[in-house]
Amino acid sequence: MKPHLLLVHSFPTNSLLLHGLEEFLSDFFIVHFIDLPGFHRNSPPFDGKISLEKFSQYLDQEIEKLDVDEYIVGGVSFGFLVVNNAKLDRRCKAILAIEPFINSRSLNASLRKGYAALSLLMKILLFFHIEKTIWKAKWFSEYLHNESNYPQERIEMIINHIDAQTFFSVATLLMSYKKEPLFHTEIPYYLIGNFEDKTVNFDSIVEIFKKSISQLNIISVPIDHYPVDPTKKYFEKKIPAETMHQIIVSLSQKTTD
Repeated sequence: MKPHLLLVHSFPTNSLLLHGLEEFLSDFFIVHFIDLPGFHRNSPPFDGKISLEKFSQYLDQEIEKLDVDEYIVGGVSFGFLVVNNAKLDRRCKAILAIEPFINSRSLNASLRKGYAALSLLMKILLFFHIEKTIWKAKWFSEYLHNESNYPQERIEMIINHIDAQTFFSVATLLMSYKKEPLFHTEIPYYLIGNFEDKTVNFDSIVEIFKKSISQLNIISVPIDHYPVDPTKKYFEKKIPAETMHQIIVSLSQKTTD
């Protein structure tokens, strides 16, 4: 039997944009992809203020609906922040931290100054309620395309599926989030990422995990933080099947224990 895996996407993606990752993981898990509110047309945005607590509470609600005896929960980048701040329940047997975002201090130093300025700009947009106008502007679509190097089709999916207020609110949150992580110390963690990552400082993240978690497994894989074309073939190339089988065996042993 494949283990059940609840997967929470990164920013700014959803189950459509990370379908290749879902396909890859489905060879090893029964994947339940969680589209957070505001990140997919079928998952309407929150009313009122958008916060990390609301996203984590939403995840807990989705977990309650899951009719299984045990599960694993995984978060990609921002998705890990949501997972790690959720309550989870006794059925959770492990947490997969995939290229995890911990706080703004975990960003590479070269990005911090620029992100601080962008955070201020986004707060201004939200204050004057002009985020929707900018979100639909052609120049903004071109800006995203040039900055990300994503294909235009992917940019259109982001614009068409992600709510403008959610996008700018979460971007602002991530750029200014400084809280230290509170880990679920009774649950094993699998830290999966790239030591050469240009977005986050993976070395410092590893040290933070090591200080707080006794049941820690570190898996180094050369995945990009923002893959340009995240197909199943991309993940098969970057993450060997042997690595995934080792994770499954390790998870099975911990569950038995």
